[in-house]
Amino acid sequence: MDKKLKFGKDDLIDIVKSSLIAVVCSLVLILVFAIIIKFTGIEDNIILVINMIIKSLSIVIGILFGIKNARLGAVKGLFSGLLFVLVSYILFAIINLDAKIDLMMLIDSLIILVESLIAGIIAVNIKDKRVERR
Repeated sequence: MDKKLKFGKDDLIDIVKSSLIAVVCSLVLILVFAIIIKFTGIEDNIILVINMIIKSLSIVIGILFGIKNARLGAVKGLFSGLLFVLVSYILFAIINLDAKIDLMMLIDSLIILVESLIAGIIAVNIKDKRVERR
């Protein structure tokens, strides 16, 4: 029973789709949050927490809706998270005209990678359960 798991085109599509969904979700939520900040006096420390929640929620949503093939969940989740971190960092660096890497950014990235790994495993198991019911 030696099954070799090959990484194919469908798996790459799942990763790219998950990351793009997460980036779009993150952009929309951050835009809404920016509007809220403009009309309220939210403190900086609360902004950091909500920003992390937005990123975390975005990657989980992206993976849950982006992964269609019920296989390689940890790998897809990890690479989706990595692609999300890279794309969102580049995008927000362009928007803010500031491209610095600091300790907080590295910690955020590690948290997102762990969350994306777990979300990938959960997404694949959810998809696998749906396939079994049919």
